[in-house]
Amino acid sequence: MKLFNIIFILTILVFIGCQQLGTEIQQTGELPVSLSLQPAFENGFDVTAVRVTITKDDFTSSLYLTIDDSTNTASGTFSELQPGIYTIYVEVFEGDDVIATGSGTGEVIAGETTTVEIILELVPLTGDLIIIVDWGNLIPDIPRRILFIGNSITYYNGGVDLHTMNLANSIDSTLSIVCASVTGGGWTLQQHFNSPTTIQTIQEGNWDMVILQEMTSRPVNDPELFYEYATLLDSVITETGAQTAFFFSWPFESVFDEMIEQQSAAYNYIGNELDAPVIPVARSWQFSRQQNPELELFMEDGNHPNVHGTYLACCTFFAFLWDETPVGALYVNDPDITEIEMLFLQTIAWETYEIYRL
Repeated sequence: MKLFNIIFILTILVFIGCQQLGTEIQQTGELPVSLSLQPAFENGFDVTAVRVTITKDDFTSSLYLTIDDSTNTASGTFSELQPGIYTIYVEVFEGDDVIATGSGTGEVIAGETTTVEIILELVPLTGDLIIIVDWGNLIPDIPRRILFIGNSITYYNGGVDLHTMNLANSIDSTLSIVCASVTGGGWTLQQHFNSPTTIQTIQEGNWDMVILQEMTSRPVNDPELFYEYATLLDSVITETGAQTAFFFSWPFESVFDEMIEQQSAAYNYIGNELDAPVIPVARSWQFSRQQNPELELFMEDGNHPNVHGTYLACCTFFAFLWDETPVGALYVNDPDITEIEMLFLQTIAWETYEIYRL
């Protein structure tokens, strides 16, 4: 039995209501869950059961969703939930075999409604089923002023900020995109939070979005520090009215396949915690390496991007930030990139967007 690889992006509706009993107000919530099974049926899978489990502290509750064969949907509702952050597990069965799994977190807040969606898809690059957790459109409609905060991963080859801006304006000059960056070699988000220059740039730039790039190893080796300073910077960013986002950068070349899933878990966790979109540039790199392993994206140090790696990152940012395909764009950040390579990298970025769209 093959257990399919999973990417979790989720769609769940969380409705919070207040019930008044005499003079006491009891705050509980309901969590309706629905999932379209159409992609599974269209690709030859016979889904026989969908089990969703939620946990918080010592509380655990499982629910088998009701499958409606006429609409190819599965649905159910968790009732009388206390406010708080719940871990959510989803399992999709074909007979006794688990054919898809996924996990994520969701927050129940008294008096508010949170929208999350479970989407079942077939990954065209691998043939695997995935479960995607979509927290709605977290990106502003048209972010025009964007600040990148990071280290050499961001500033190599002229900078992701410069080339993303040039790419966007070459495709649609009416966007009038402005991108800038604050970077330091080897810097962490902790160092940026303690930097008056970084804080001042955030506060005085009138940004629509600030994109945070952590040191490559920290989300894996010291995730608590990553979460702490991402949260502190998010407070500074959102206080100005800007949106926080995360640059999920690629792992080290020597441990790429092992490290990417650990990074993904950390970035998705903090993204969910802060309602901040995660731009999965690392996934674009992963798909490029799978489809064309001869096309090198790394410098010789196995960490920094070469010009192809930077271009793929910029194409990925363009797709996710403006919901448009970069395929066919004429802008390229370096003349050493051939037209065939340029088209390939643009296509990979768009395929990544279609799988992981926010």
